[in-house]
Amino acid sequence: MGGTEQTAPLFLVLIIAGLASVAMNIGKAVQKMKVEVLRQKRAVLTPPYRRDFLIWLFGMFLTLVAGALLMVAQKMTEKASLVTALNGVGLVGLALFAWLVLKERVGIREWCSIGLIISGTAFVSYFNIEAHGEKIFNLTSLLWICVGSVSLLTILLLTTMKIGRGYAMIFAIMAGVALGLMNVFYHVGPIAGGGTFGGSFKTAYPYIGFLFGNMAFLFTNLAFFHGAGIKIVPTANSIMIISPMLFEIFIFNVRLTPMQYLGTVIIVIGVIVLTTGAIAGKSERAIEATA
Repeated sequence: MGGTEQTAPLFLVLIIAGLASVAMNIGKAVQKMKVEVLRQKRAVLTPPYRRDFLIWLFGMFLTLVAGALLMVAQKMTEKASLVTALNGVGLVGLALFAWLVLKERVGIREWCSIGLIISGTAFVSYFNIEAHGEKIFNLTSLLWICVGSVSLLTILLLTTMKIGRGYAMIFAIMAGVALGLMNVFYHVGPIAGGGTFGGSFKTAYPYIGFLFGNMAFLFTNLAFFHGAGIKIVPTANSIMIISPMLFEIFIFNVRLTPMQYLGTVIIVIGVIVLTTGAIAGKSERAIEATA
């Protein structure tokens, strides 16, 4: 199945995808800060907990804004993975926020990881080759990938439940895969909708993508209940970047260039280095102290 649509200038795609990444990562950080308030259930609306609950809702709002921006960015490019590869930009924004606003000290490790993410992003953008012709997608492959992903994650979750440990990592993986599928469905929508952004909403695809986004939101918060953000964030982010690259080969019959794959590897390394550094834990505590 396919549709004809024009791709936007690459710099505009990069800006929108970068803003989406910033909103998503800051939103997740805010949710992590106040996720414990959800244990109060209905009491979250009472004065002792209302403020924390409103802060948590603000984090949720930022992730919703990120989802809308991702939908726009996916409409504007021919490769789903080109958008998700920029997820590391949001972590750079988060680190700069910690440095400039929270006055956290950013060391050599953090600056090196920021340099890696910026370099990887430059590789992904500079070596992009625009695809020409009609944009298509394979519905059968899309369905098989969804069924296969859900089945595999279900098996992993059941195994984790049997073992009784590892919940944080499995929920982080599930969140990353859900975010990857969300981007894929956001990318399919305009194609199935005749090449227009408005036409995509006449199909089921953006709504399914929104459903996967909400699943990722749920899985992320479940992961936060069971583990530290220093493990959860790099896991979810890395899988969100990598999974669409695998999915789009079968669904859209497109691939990044070898240099773009190299750039993506550099971004993932930068993400892992940045989110496992000392600033990650200190920034989270500093944000909470100022909230």
